[in-house]
Amino acid sequence: MVNGFFMLIWSHRMLVDGGSFLCFRVLPLKKAAEQKAQASRIAAATCFKSMLKERGDISINSRWSRVKESLRDDPRYKSVRHEDRELLFNEYISELKATEHAAERENKAKREEQDKLRERERELRKRKEREEQEMERVRVKIRRKEAITSFQALLVETIKDPLASWTESKHKLEKDPQGRATNPDLDPADTEKLFREHIKMLQERCAHDFRTLLAEVLTLEAASHEGEDGKTVLNSWSTAKRLLKSDPRYNKVPRKDREPLWRRYAEDVQRRQKSSQEEKNADTKGRNTLESIKLALEAGRSHERR
Repeated sequence: MVNGFFMLIWSHRMLVDGGSFLCFRVLPLKKAAEQKAQASRIAAATCFKSMLKERGDISINSRWSRVKESLRDDPRYKSVRHEDRELLFNEYISELKATEHAAERENKAKREEQDKLRERERELRKRKEREEQEMERVRVKIRRKEAITSFQALLVETIKDPLASWTESKHKLEKDPQGRATNPDLDPADTEKLFREHIKMLQERCAHDFRTLLAEVLTLEAASHEGEDGKTVLNSWSTAKRLLKSDPRYNKVPRKDREPLWRRYAEDVQRRQKSSQEEKNADTKGRNTLESIKLALEAGRSHERR
């Protein structure tokens, strides 16, 4: 009985040790075989996709049912299991689509970047053009201002007669050795306008001098002298003219302006005379009224004393 018991224990130990041996030796071999088979399938799949890529006529729109017949004679086709071929083909098509979509995204991003770059370049060109145009406008404005100043100086130097005409003066001005009358920054209309402004200034200056002459000659004392016909220097232009025409300031004023200037001066003097006389009359009347009141008060007080 004891021997049987030891035999049972020995048998169990041998069984356990044998299982351990099998696990230690068989399982790694099985795992290695599976890894080798997996590597073989991966290699076959890679070769299969290389075959598809080499065809060159397979696109994202290709169908397995139409392509497979043309692939049957290739060893790489046969190296893949039947059930894996269509799956690998569909994976390849998906990869093509992903690659195409990635390329489209990249191209789109490049186009957008190029569009932005072109837009920035356009904005820079426009800004540069605006700056150049503004600088040119400033330069033209400065040149025009300088040309106007130079031409005005020429007018002061050359045109001193307030009765000068543009037709006669134009040729005279164009002979200026400095070319101030033919400056390209001045239009012909500009030069004529500046000339007329100069003539107007001369005429205004002469008119001012003529009014000064009137004030110097046609005084209140002169106005108090009446001729036999009752004419004075303030009511008769012919009478005033005889006193004025010997002065150079008289001849510098255009003939058509002389009498109107005299008439305005005479009216102004007569208006001031009238106003002054009215003030004197009012003052005299006021004094007379005060005297009357004073006399009346004194008469009243004398009556009360009596």
